Amino acid sequence: MKPQSFDYVAPETLDGALDLLARVGDDAAIIAGGQSLVPILNLRLARPEWIIDLRHVTELTGFDISEKGLRAGAMANALNVEEHPDIHLVPGLHEALCQIAHPQIRSRTTIGGSVAHADPTAELPALLVALGGDIVLQSMARGERTVSADEFFTGPMMTVREPDELLTSVLFPAHPGPVAVLEVAKRPNDRAIVGVVVGYAMVDGVISSPSITLFGVAGRPVRMASAEAALRGAIPGTDSFLTAVELVRDEIDPRADTQASREYRRQVAAALVGRALVSLS
Repeated sequence: MKPQSFDYVAPETLDGALDLLARVGDDAAIIAGGQSLVPILNLRLARPEWIIDLRHVTELTGFDISEKGLRAGAMANALNVEEHPDIHLVPGLHEALCQIAHPQIRSRTTIGGSVAHADPTAELPALLVALGGDIVLQSMARGERTVSADEFFTGPMMTVREPDELLTSVLFPAHPGPVAVLEVAKRPNDRAIVGVVVGYAMVDGVISSPSITLFGVAGRPVRMASAEAALRGAIPGTDSFLTAVELVRDEIDPRADTQASREYRRQVAAALVGRALVSLS
């Protein structure tokens, strides 16, 4: 299929993009790398009257990796981030990026585009929620605001971004301990059927800062609060890990679709959490 006809514009500055959004935001779709939007347009699942292409907005292409985390402009290239020599400073980031499709696709994928698209099976939104990250939104009328990842994602391909707002940057804080990103897909690098982001640190021999986030099981990435609470202050090992796995199995209410049943997702999610915890110990 082919997309419905639309007006196309590629502003060269951030102000130009914000000004255009202020005028036509309700009828516009924003294209960054286009890896997610173009198929949706071709299937006519989205029928915008305007396409605003950010490819020339160089103000949004930069990124910085440090011991504090990754701060990436919306148009920062995923493959460039993946290949950065300091990517190890943000545990879990390299694992998450390497599981996004294939290198040829990641060469066009943008960090901000993946986050803004809010695919519930995507790795970067899940990692952002797991790390307690932030999203910066900007509009011509209201200026800039920062939204936590937990507040940003509201449902499948749904966020709190207003029509006249642009996602301008994303912050992935560095977790104090190692992070594992595991998923199950029909084929390597396909969309995840179920995925998990799990991390914790060790302080005085016990678990600190546990983080367990699932993706592919609901309309948005979800933190497993009860499992995290059970791990906090526990000694890593079979008993504490089994408790967390059972709480994950009890806590989630997965969606069912043509890819998998609810029970399949429940069992696989719990198994992946257990596998991730063992890999980190």
